[in-house]
Amino acid sequence: MTTPPVEGLLFEVPAPPTSVERLLLLADQYTRHNDMLDLHLHTSTYYEPDAHIASARRLASATRTALQALTNERLYESPEVADATVRLQQLAFLSTACTDQPLPMARALTALAPEAAVESAVRVAGEIRRRRGSATDVPPPATTPPPAPVSAPTAARSR
Repeated sequence: MTTPPVEGLLFEVPAPPTSVERLLLLADQYTRHNDMLDLHLHTSTYYEPDAHIASARRLASATRTALQALTNERLYESPEVADATVRLQQLAFLSTACTDQPLPMARALTALAPEAAVESAVRVAGEIRRRRGSATDVPPPATTPPPAPVSAPTAARSR
């Protein structure tokens, strides 16, 4: 059986993002959210009090989705993965809490979220790399035998 040419496919479905990619995308979403809140807070004298609610709800949902994806990977429960999981739970809670707060407080609640998402991605990536091993961790095969040990000259010992 032959495979159809790529042009013959009706549509191309991209692979879902990995947990690490999802966390980096989440950091980007939090950065955009915070930038939008900063614009509302600093560029106008009047801002819509509910301008942040829809964005905060999307962030809370995206954070829970990233947390579920991380859980579905069934990584070994290392301290790094546990820390990332707890941090994501906190981010989901804080994002949800933003919807009940005025704009300045909502901004404060997500102020550290981008850094926390990136830090979680770094922790998870490190754990995945550690568990799967890295090609650079394997020493190259020996091509020549090790040199023979050098012994002291016998004439020098006889004096």
